[in-house]
Order: sequence, then C-alpha cells, then structure tokens
Amino acid sequence: MTKSLATDWQARMRRLSRVQARTEAQVKSWLEHMDSLNPLTPARPAAPSRRGRTARQLPPSDTLRGTWQAHRLRLAPMPGELVPQLSYHLYIPSKAHRGPLPVVVLLHGCRQTPDDLSAGTRMNALAEREGFIVAYPQQPLRRQMQRCWQWFDLGAADGGREAQAVAALVDALAARHDVSEREIYLAGMSAGAAMAAVVALRYPDKVAAVALHSGVVIGAADNPRAGLRAMQAGSEAEPAWLLDAAGVTPGGPEMPALVIHGLADDAVHPVNGRLLARQFLAYNGLEDRLAGRPARFEPEGNVPGRSHEYRFGRWRRDLVTLVEVEGLGHAWSGGDDRYSYHSDIGPDASTMMWQFLRQHRR
Repeated sequence: MTKSLATDWQARMRRLSRVQARTEAQVKSWLEHMDSLNPLTPARPAAPSRRGRTARQLPPSDTLRGTWQAHRLRLAPMPGELVPQLSYHLYIPSKAHRGPLPVVVLLHGCRQTPDDLSAGTRMNALAEREGFIVAYPQQPLRRQMQRCWQWFDLGAADGGREAQAVAALVDALAARHDVSEREIYLAGMSAGAAMAAVVALRYPDKVAAVALHSGVVIGAADNPRAGLRAMQAGSEAEPAWLLDAAGVTPGGPEMPALVIHGLADDAVHPVNGRLLARQFLAYNGLEDRLAGRPARFEPEGNVPGRSHEYRFGRWRRDLVTLVEVEGLGHAWSGGDDRYSYHSDIGPDASTMMWQFLRQHRR
C-alpha cells in the first residue's frame, strides 16, 4: 500500500513539473513575442554559440567595414525570473585593427535602442577609426516599458539585477580573445549614464574608467517618483552620503570619470552633472572644489555649443572631468541630430569620451 501511494505521488509530481515547465515556456514565448512586435526591438539572434550566448551577424552599420552583431548573454536565474538573459549588440572594427582591443560598453537612454544610439553618437565610426570594440546592452520592454535602466530602484530584483547583468557582460567581454581586459570602459546616456555610474562604482575592479552624458545623481531615489524628483532637482543631500545609499563604498580602486551635461537640459536638470562629478570626487578621495561653486545655468549670454571644463586629479593625472555645454538640451553633444536625443550643438561627446577613457587602464 505504501509503495503504491509513493508511486502515485511521484507520478503526480512529474505531471505537475511538466505542466509548470510548459506554462513557463508559454509565458516566456509570449513575452518574447510581445517584445518582437515593438518596432524599436532589434532583430533577435537565432543560432547558439559558446559560453551560453547566441549570436547573429547583422547588416554592417552604414558603410563601415567592421561587423555589427547581435548577442544574448545567459545569466544565472533569479527566483521568479522568466527570461534570465541580457541582449546586446557588438561593433567589432575591421581587421585593419589587430587585437586584443579595448571595449566601450555603452548604455542607451530611455526609449532608445543600440541602433539609435550607435547611429546618433557615431560611436561605431569612431571605433572603426580608432580601433576599439563597442558593446551596447539592451534593456528589454519586459523589464521596463520605456526601456529605462532602473537606476532609481536598486533592489535585488530591479536596478540591482540590471547592474549585476551589465557587470556579467563585462566579465564575458573580458574573456574574449580579441579583448584587452585591462581596457574595458563604461559609458552611458541619461538613464544609461546613471546605470553606468552604479555599475562602475559597485564593481570598480571590472572597469577602467567611465564616461557619463546627461546622467542623474545616484542614491537619491528608491522608486520611480523619487527618481523623477532627482531628475528635476537633483538632491540636497551630500554626494558622499548618496554613495552609501547607492550601495557604494568609497576608497576602492580608482574610478576615473568624465561627466558631460547640457546647461539647457530640461529633462535632467544640469545640477545632476555637478552632483555626479562630486560623487566621483568623493569616491576617489579628491578635494570637492565644485562644492558651492556657482553653476552657469542662466540662459542670458549663453553661446550655444560653448563648453566649460573642470578637471580634477592628482600627480598631473586627470581623474574626474566635468564638461558643461551651453545651449545643449537633453541630447548627445555633437551628435547626429537626425536621431532623437542627439544634437549637433556642442563638442563631439564621443571623441571626448574616447580621448578620456583611453588614458586609463585597470
């Protein structure tokens, strides 16, 4: 009798497991189908490749000679997570550049895709000319409907998981034979800049330097509403205190940072650029000479495109640089204005970033 009951129970459990597996697969398929219906979603790769990734060759960016690839990085699953993976695109320059090569991991802003960002910033063209790889992680709609990186909510299942995923991507890139593991950099635009700051400061042993455009001070919010307040007004709290709120411990490995912000930005107030720069000054143990310094936020007398640069470092080596651009809104400085969130006003941010980043190694 006991044996028959045990056999029946085991059979029921096997049937239940099969039903749960089918349900999970169906939900996963539905989510991916909904994502594919969105016109902003890049084409999905099909064939599997090594190290748990899938890759597919995409048409080259414009007329560049390098390759434009779509990949997926499989992540260790978390409880309740249906699709534990991170999609990303890679631009690998032509064979005129011999590896191992540096890598810039560039995070998009809200409502952007890797295609938008690569075209508007012209980063792939710069990579082809200078000889580095560019990786573009993609925030899926299933995590955030506007494709915003959740820098404002760093809980383990939300922004914290996204930061972990980007750090895992850095590890996967460092393992490639064509990558110089001491020259992996992070950069980002808007929400992507805030997330890049989080990743760089939480995982400083993985990244050599970071470049942030139109980003938001980190640690000032723990939900979307508070995030919106930070975007509009920054924070009255001391930048060093906000580092602790963001789960960052100052005094770790050095983290060089370039911060670029438009002084006419009406989406992310320019005070955020100042606060981000001050956070990196605090992290690196540098004197905060930006504290109390008046900002040039008044529109009177501004010359669109004129920039103001503030450099901070030690031993004749720049560690933190702040660039404020007059007349520039919430857009990539010196970009291709045919694309949203890119402007032809101001110096070429892509070139500025690369010139700053390439000076540093981990």
